[in-house]
Amino acid sequence: MRNATRKQRFRYWFDNLMSRGTTSLLLLLGIITAVVAVTGGLLSVLLGGPDGEGAESVGSSIWFTLMHALNTGVLAKEEGTVIYLFVMTLVTLVGIFITSFLIGTISNAIKDKIANLQEGRSAVLEKNHVVIIGFDENVTSIIEELALANQNQKDAVVVVLAEHDKTDMEDAIRDRIDDLHGTRVICRRGRPDSLKSLDVCSLDTCKSVIVNLEDDFMTVKTILACKSLLEKQGNTDAYVTAVIRDRDVLHPATIAGGDSAEILNFQKTVARLMVQSGRHPGMSDILSELLSFRGNEVYVEKLEGSAGLTLDELNLRMPKSTAIGVVRGGQPMLNPPHDSVVQPGDEIIVIAYDDEVTALQAPATPQTEQFELEPNVAEPPHSLLVLGFSDMLKQILLEEDGHAAPGSRVLIAAEPGKVDASRLPDSDELCNVAVELRECRIHSRKVLEGLVAENPSSILLLSDPELDDEEADARTLMLQLQLNDIADEIGTDIPLIVEMRSTRNQQLAQMMRATDFVVSSRITAKLMVQVAEERHKKAILSDLLSEGGSAIYMKPVTRYVHVDRPVDYYTLGASAARYGEIAIGYKRFNEDGSFEIQVNPKSKSAVTFREGDDVIVVAPE
Repeated sequence: MRNATRKQRFRYWFDNLMSRGTTSLLLLLGIITAVVAVTGGLLSVLLGGPDGEGAESVGSSIWFTLMHALNTGVLAKEEGTVIYLFVMTLVTLVGIFITSFLIGTISNAIKDKIANLQEGRSAVLEKNHVVIIGFDENVTSIIEELALANQNQKDAVVVVLAEHDKTDMEDAIRDRIDDLHGTRVICRRGRPDSLKSLDVCSLDTCKSVIVNLEDDFMTVKTILACKSLLEKQGNTDAYVTAVIRDRDVLHPATIAGGDSAEILNFQKTVARLMVQSGRHPGMSDILSELLSFRGNEVYVEKLEGSAGLTLDELNLRMPKSTAIGVVRGGQPMLNPPHDSVVQPGDEIIVIAYDDEVTALQAPATPQTEQFELEPNVAEPPHSLLVLGFSDMLKQILLEEDGHAAPGSRVLIAAEPGKVDASRLPDSDELCNVAVELRECRIHSRKVLEGLVAENPSSILLLSDPELDDEEADARTLMLQLQLNDIADEIGTDIPLIVEMRSTRNQQLAQMMRATDFVVSSRITAKLMVQVAEERHKKAILSDLLSEGGSAIYMKPVTRYVHVDRPVDYYTLGASAARYGEIAIGYKRFNEDGSFEIQVNPKSKSAVTFREGDDVIVVAPE
């Protein structure tokens, strides 16, 4: 390599200096200004001042020269010898250059700072806040639930970190959420797995972290980054809540999080909800209420006077709550044996309305003459028509097989090229259900009429995972429109369960007839917030929503009490206890065919049920 010239070296040095940013530029301008002021002041002294007869002092001459450099108006009023005015003119010209460059530098620095603030790169200085990592349709549901959970807290804060424009995120939150109940939302831009970006969110002082990312592998990376930062900064109280969609990634995510994370996988819960909704419409409403911070929810309380009583006896003494289990030694037990009693130190798991204090009263007396004893009737074979194809189908088929009677059938109809049989259960995994795959133009009216003519017991509309939220929901709405019209034309009423991706689009879908709606992202958001706010709820909700123990069911009211006569809620609960079940509400049909769901009714006075109504129970599998 040839030797660089002095000019090249100077230019290289100057380029490096200029590239260092505003501070270096200001320093350079300051040095140039000082050199000009000192040089001009010394020349003024050598020239004898303005009139050539001698300057006052070196200091005053330097100061006066500096004023010439900073204020061009000084030159217009200046008088003196020609050579003195020539020197001051040069100083002023250099000053004009310096001042212009200084104003431009400061202006650009302010502009860059504003742009940086708008991008959301500045550090958050908050305490006891919740950090949400990732931004999509689901995040507004999470923020809504957090706002409800924190509405009684002063100055609650939620920080959102995502690879989106900060202004766009703020606009979307304002557009989609009407009331934040005093919660402040702060948006920051950055990579979810970047330690530097995460550090901006002040994880050292946060209460909890919610990872809300669609990519499971990125979720695992982000969990690792959050755990590393929390441990490094010594925040042992905060923990990470994350959802994994692929069950194969669940175990690696659990390893990555260790004791610092709660990893959720509720694809099975959503699949089970879809299957049960086909048989018992309204299940999604029940689950949404229990998982929301608005209305009834699950609490864990120390209940004075509960020791020595069974849960059945407690429920006869609780006018505003329903006991569904106990926590003993840190382990939740839902619907324990009905002859077991509450031990000293046990906490009670209750369903209560919005922080209402649970208190015991004198025991109510059930009207045992109202009891009905109806044997369990075997369910006939079920026929399910599924329109669409998604990764959730495998779990849906497994859940359907677990609930269906032998001889049941599932027909999966999807657009050509969408069906992948390898993503479905093997034939030896299904005992009660026969599966048929059919590739056809499901948006064709003629095709839909042919499918409905096969008399399915229920129809499930699945959202297309390959499309974005708006397009997928638009196609689902079109299918719903046509199925409603076909049902009206042939005079039938087949249970229709609709999966929607957006809560806004669900509101449009509710204008048309449908048996039930499942917004999987909404349910996932509610579950995440429940666990993020109270870590111990994961074990309770997992038991309540999974198989293998007691879960939520709807069963005919005729199994419990006589219909067409008034019966109080205590009697209904006492009748359910005979089967080893806990009544938590009921579903009553109106004359127009619609129904209303009551979970933990505020009033336990007499209600008249009709045949077809259901009791909502926590019952063994």
